[in-house]
Amino acid sequence: MINRVIAATAALGLALGVASSVSAQSEAQRATGSGTQERNTPGATGQGQSQGQSTAGVGQRDRMSQQRPTQQEEQDFIKHASSGNNFEIQLSQFVEQRSQDQQVKQLAQKLVQDHQQAEQQLRQVAQQMSVTLENGLMPAQQAKLQEFQKKQGAELDRAYIFCNVGDHHKDIMEYRWASQNAQSSQLKQYCEQTLPHLQDHLRQVDQVASAVLGINEAQTASERIMGEHGQSGTSGSTTPGSSGLGSQGTSGTSGQSGQGNQGTSGSSGQSTPGSSGQSTPRSTGGTSGTTPGSGR
Repeated sequence: MINRVIAATAALGLALGVASSVSAQSEAQRATGSGTQERNTPGATGQGQSQGQSTAGVGQRDRMSQQRPTQQEEQDFIKHASSGNNFEIQLSQFVEQRSQDQQVKQLAQKLVQDHQQAEQQLRQVAQQMSVTLENGLMPAQQAKLQEFQKKQGAELDRAYIFCNVGDHHKDIMEYRWASQNAQSSQLKQYCEQTLPHLQDHLRQVDQVASAVLGINEAQTASERIMGEHGQSGTSGSTTPGSSGLGSQGTSGTSGQSGQGNQGTSGSSGQSTPGSSGQSTPRSTGGTSGTTPGSGR
């Protein structure tokens, strides 16, 4: 009897030991699986980033597609452009007759010719796209023309110049946008062909503003639009004390030009403004240095 009890107790202990071992192994496997999952997390994150980038790309394409004008918007653009041409033609004809300034009269004559040609081309585009154009002006432009007809002399010249700066600035932005986004190939081609003339008009208006009114603010705006002379050092001159790329030159210290070329004793590293940073030797009595403003 005692032997059977001992044997049963031993068997129970063995079973409990096996169960504990199996439980420990299960816990270890779960822990190992958790660690593997954690180690795989960066990969999952990378996949998420790829998905995020893909989503961003789709979003950008959606925004680009939203920039595309509808057929109705393209028709409205043509109607507004035609009214704009006719307004410029009628206003410039009036100014050409009434202005006492020869430069203003020449500008007006140029704008009449170019906008008449642009209107002829636009009407061909309108016919191809089945858009009906009116010969008159839109109400806002008609009212604006009537206000101009009340002016004379220097007041008329100023108003004409200011109007053309603003209108051509706006037209350049609108025509550039249409040349890049229009779905109609005819409209896109018209805008591409007309855009250089509008830019040229703005340059001429700036020149007249400088000569007649003595102001240059408009010129700064047009240069920014055309991307000309927008960076220091491109127009052949630099600000004293700086190179064409903005690196500062030191006068009479280390004989360096705007690009850091070492000067030699007994000569100055003087550079001609707007040149490519090459030094012109000139005897200065045993001193070395550079002239502020040397650059690329």
